[in-house]
Amino acid sequence: MLLLASVVPPTVVCGTTKPSSPMAKPKLRVLALHSFRTSDKIFQDQFLISGLDKTLSDLWEPVFMRAPLPASGPPPSDVAAFFPGPYFEWWNMEKDAEGRSCYLRWRESLEAVEEYIQEFGPFDGVIGFSQGSILASYLVAAQARGLILQQVPRLRFCVLFAGARAGDPDLAGAYFPRSTIPSLHIIGDTDYMSRASNDLIEAFETSQVIRHPRGHLIPALKGPELQAFRDFLRAQQDVPDSSL
Repeated sequence: MLLLASVVPPTVVCGTTKPSSPMAKPKLRVLALHSFRTSDKIFQDQFLISGLDKTLSDLWEPVFMRAPLPASGPPPSDVAAFFPGPYFEWWNMEKDAEGRSCYLRWRESLEAVEEYIQEFGPFDGVIGFSQGSILASYLVAAQARGLILQQVPRLRFCVLFAGARAGDPDLAGAYFPRSTIPSLHIIGDTDYMSRASNDLIEAFETSQVIRHPRGHLIPALKGPELQAFRDFLRAQQDVPDSSL
């Protein structure tokens, strides 16, 4: 049985859209997954603060989903200092007897994602930040292998801010062999997750990488970095729509 939070209507970035020409391609609809113990609203605010809501608004429409699980503990201190709750998570984690990472209630989140796509999709791709990026990378890798999400259209690409491979033994196998899904990785030089994010690059055959000098956040991108992001999205617009 799904929790009510899993079917909260989507929120979208409301940036200033650039005028479109008669030849303009349709915007990409992208499922957006927030980080650990934050929310769909906080993820949207992080995009607004970074300015990416405006600089990418002519190419895509992120649709922000709220995790189905209320936070099982306090949010990170940098979140609590700037963003009011309520807070949510995709899973919590504990170590088993062998020291392996075990994700608690992740199946509930996976079920919620599938229901959400059925109700509010289809989506061309998925974007995630931190824990949401771990989930996003797993979704595209496992779906392409026929392990999950077989009753919804294929997610054709992923954009991963501060990502990492899923560490739970029940999920880790989805990354082998390397996924052929196009991926864009945005990695901060001073992010505590940068090593794990660099490892995630190797899980995809066609990875593109944007690096920035900051830490664990959604960065403002300009110049070549912003252009690389836009070029990646434009390339995805040229790919035929997903289908079952």
